Amino acid sequence: MVTLPEKTWKLFKEGGVFVPSPLALDASGQCLEDYQRLLTLYYIRSGARSVIPGAHTGEFALNRMEVFSYWLKLVKEMTLRYGKDMLLMAAVGGDKCREQAELAARLDYDIVMVAPTAFAGKKPAEVIGLLTDIASIIPTFGFELQRAIPGSYTFSPNLWSDIFAISYGAKGASFDTYRSLLMLEAAARSQRKEQLLMLTGNDDRIVSDLLGQFAFFDDTGAKEIEYKGGLLGHFATDTRAVVQWVQMIRKYKVTGIWDFPMTREALIHAVNHCNMVLFDAIGNFENSVWGVKYRLSSLGLLPGPFCATERGREGQAEAIDKVYGDYPLLTDDLFLQEQLENLKKEIGIKI
Repeated sequence: MVTLPEKTWKLFKEGGVFVPSPLALDASGQCLEDYQRLLTLYYIRSGARSVIPGAHTGEFALNRMEVFSYWLKLVKEMTLRYGKDMLLMAAVGGDKCREQAELAARLDYDIVMVAPTAFAGKKPAEVIGLLTDIASIIPTFGFELQRAIPGSYTFSPNLWSDIFAISYGAKGASFDTYRSLLMLEAAARSQRKEQLLMLTGNDDRIVSDLLGQFAFFDDTGAKEIEYKGGLLGHFATDTRAVVQWVQMIRKYKVTGIWDFPMTREALIHAVNHCNMVLFDAIGNFENSVWGVKYRLSSLGLLPGPFCATERGREGQAEAIDKVYGDYPLLTDDLFLQEQLENLKKEIGIKI
């Protein structure tokens, strides 16, 4: 098992906002390097802990190794040039999982998140065999995906325990309170608990997850664990505002002082409401990537919501405009009105 250097682990365990970046495409589906650089710089300047290529929000790099390679190199270059206290994390999955992990290791990435799309048709012992293999190449991070998305996998408590014996934690995105509790309990009881970072990917309760402290009891007392941040498509837009309210929640859990112009209940509702339209929840999440790209396009960070397969649902754009207009505290509209021109100039995009 390849281990994270102590300095990197200390940074990783701080948690924060992990952004699964979309892939910048033109109308014909070709990669736009200038806008990919703009988007990456925006995430870095917003305060992201990591900008992650290859995830679902990034359409799995179109399942093309040449795109995955180009993207990893670009994010690494931008992170090293502009970032501070950031990590290099990539998402790997599918039948090219090991090849992707090997590439990430060659490019000196810190860690890879292994999507359950890599586990299709595998028994639990085979899942652990694959993760062990990848962990011998590069440090690994787990990931549970909701059942509505193709490629999800059912994780038992025993499987989670085995995963946490070789990984550095997991992103829980089951969209299922009870399945999330199974994951959290396995982490809380793990002998490697102090080496685990838990991130929420539950779009339907982002704020509630971050506010939570989860205790599981046995004869020795309570075993507690919490989410230290999030890794989800919602964080891929209006990211500066996200960083601000996530930092506020973390401060509140230490000080007991709620320093935000919305109540906790109002923030929980507002974030859920934004995510409902952004990720096309009522359309069974079929246009979730399109929703994120549409919002980024509205902010001027992409030339359009161009996706490999998604085209948006009728009325989705209007719903996104309406909901984000209702919650100005959750948007980056003012920030980008002031900074977008400078960001574009820095990247070399003509104004």
